[in-house]
Amino acid sequence: MTEEMTTTAAPVVEPVTDPVFEPDVTPAGISASSTITGGTTPRDTFVDGAALFPGDTGVLSMKVRQALVKLLKGPYVDGGRDEKLWTVLLDHQVILRSRLSELFLTMELDHERKIAVLRPVDPDAVGGSARSSILRQQRALSRVETIVLLRMRLLLDRHVTAQTDPTITREEIADLVAHYQPAGQQDALRDSDVVNRALTKLLARQLLLPTGLDDVYTISNALPLALPFENIGDIPAQIEALAAATTDPTGTEAMLEIETDRDSGDSLEGELSSADGEGAGAASPSAPQATTEVEDAQ
Repeated sequence: MTEEMTTTAAPVVEPVTDPVFEPDVTPAGISASSTITGGTTPRDTFVDGAALFPGDTGVLSMKVRQALVKLLKGPYVDGGRDEKLWTVLLDHQVILRSRLSELFLTMELDHERKIAVLRPVDPDAVGGSARSSILRQQRALSRVETIVLLRMRLLLDRHVTAQTDPTITREEIADLVAHYQPAGQQDALRDSDVVNRALTKLLARQLLLPTGLDDVYTISNALPLALPFENIGDIPAQIEALAAATTDPTGTEAMLEIETDRDSGDSLEGELSSADGEGAGAASPSAPQATTEVEDAQ
């Protein structure tokens, strides 16, 4: 008798593979054909979602783009007035600095005062031919206007120490202008014109801010960045040197150079020197440079 043995074929086990997720939709503005090697698109890792408008090839999120525009419009960003914007600047300063560098601009942050300003790079640092690429040109404050700015810097420091509101009136500015005019050369009409010009420039650059009262202004916290003296005690000597200058008796000639956006107005970035290298600035060769960097508001 033959014993028959039967075998049952073992079931075939198919290899299990992880499912591959394939999105059904392509973000608006990015076609499937726009992907490049590695599965990335021209919009890099900084993108926060879909394109913001048709044809958008930018990579920054909406809030970072808005912060960049605020910086470029100027005259500065005041984090005390806009905490959300200040937070965006801090959180994304690396990419913002990169974008600004492409425009020959640098960003300076004062963390204590929560002020951010832009400064143009030195054209000589990137080659003489790059001067035409710098976004800002030079305008100037006169000697008397510069003295007013320096006195405001001292006044701001005193108010900060006393924890009082740093305000100044039109009358106080007029008194400063008259005080620093040479004896025998006071001219009420001319002095009034100097006051008007000074107020116009300082308000445009938001170094003076309007209050709810007529002819009363708040001195901006951005002023220390406009006049960054390492030692506040150096300012009186600088003022006296300017007041003693003899090359500009009326104090109305251009002296403090101010960087300006050639398309959109003024910003603050200059040196405490006369336009021709002589005059008031030359009276004190050891005086610290006073750089100012705040654009006109748009």
